[in-house]
Amino acid sequence: MQLLLNLTGAKMKQTLQIATLAISLFVGFGSTALANGTEVPKAEEPAMMQETTPPPAPLMPATSSQPSASGPYISGSIGAGIPGNNEVKTGLVLNGAVGYNFDPVRLEAAMGYQRHDVKSVDGHVTYLSFMANGMYDFDAGSGLKPYIMAGMGVARADMSWRDDNTNFAWQVGTGLGVKIDDQTMFDLGYRYFRPDNGGLSLKGHNIMAGIRYQF
Repeated sequence: MQLLLNLTGAKMKQTLQIATLAISLFVGFGSTALANGTEVPKAEEPAMMQETTPPPAPLMPATSSQPSASGPYISGSIGAGIPGNNEVKTGLVLNGAVGYNFDPVRLEAAMGYQRHDVKSVDGHVTYLSFMANGMYDFDAGSGLKPYIMAGMGVARADMSWRDDNTNFAWQVGTGLGVKIDDQTMFDLGYRYFRPDNGGLSLKGHNIMAGIRYQF
């Protein structure tokens, strides 16, 4: 019996030693595994792309390619002088002017030339006139500018059968300007021209067509 107890004690002691060794190995292996293990990296947060808005461009003053409606101009025209009586025949009329457009008012200095043959005698009469004119333009759109005008000045009459004389003259009229480009207008006009010649009446109706160029 004593022998059996000794053998059993020895067996249990051996088993305890083996269990202790196994536990020690398990704990040591687990510690090594934890020490050598790869740490899972934290997921990186996606970079927040902030959308940047460029600052608004500074406001620039509005500009126009159109030239100013105001400015100096020159004009030239040609037409027919229709007499208001039976003393002279229809004749040639020429006119040139320099002026300034104040938009809608225009002021100009004009020089005109007229020549008419006289019916009753073998001769002719010419007029050289110097007039100060005022015009008022109406903007009808689509490049159309009708106008009214009036002027006064002097007219020098040259009659082939008598001496020259210079007298007061005046005129009134109307017309239409048609835009060709930004600086050029086609001008179609009517003038009632009345010089006081102290004898032969040369009042008449002048129909003119010409070009006006504004600088």
